[in-house]
Amino acid sequence: MIELKFYTDGAYSSSRNAGGIGIICLQNNDVVLEYSRKYKNTTNNRMEIKAVLLALKSVKGKVDKITIVSDSQYVIGCASKGWKKEKNKDLWKKYDEIYEKVSQLCSDITFEWVHGHNGDKYNEIVDKLAVRASQSL
Repeated sequence: MIELKFYTDGAYSSSRNAGGIGIICLQNNDVVLEYSRKYKNTTNNRMEIKAVLLALKSVKGKVDKITIVSDSQYVIGCASKGWKKEKNKDLWKKYDEIYEKVSQLCSDITFEWVHGHNGDKYNEIVDKLAVRASQSL
């Protein structure tokens, strides 16, 4: 059985007008991916969405279970609780397209909210990855 658990986070540095994302993927409890990237002219919420979008986009084959863990209530609400996607429509459109493709590879995709900056090991790591990316030159 293949289980993927993605921890995702986004950050924004107003002094640099740049954002960053952090992603860690666990496969059957082993870290198999650690990724971060910087983006210019963005917002924190866009980075939170982009991290989840890229995490899902990394799934290329059949998987039994996917869990997305985020400290963004906005992302969790829009992705899994039917909240309206009124802002960032371009990213939500891409998200919906990628989610549709991934759901054909995995019928069990769930979202979990984790309280940020509260000691969750992998949430702390993706936060550092996202912040570091947002502040890089």
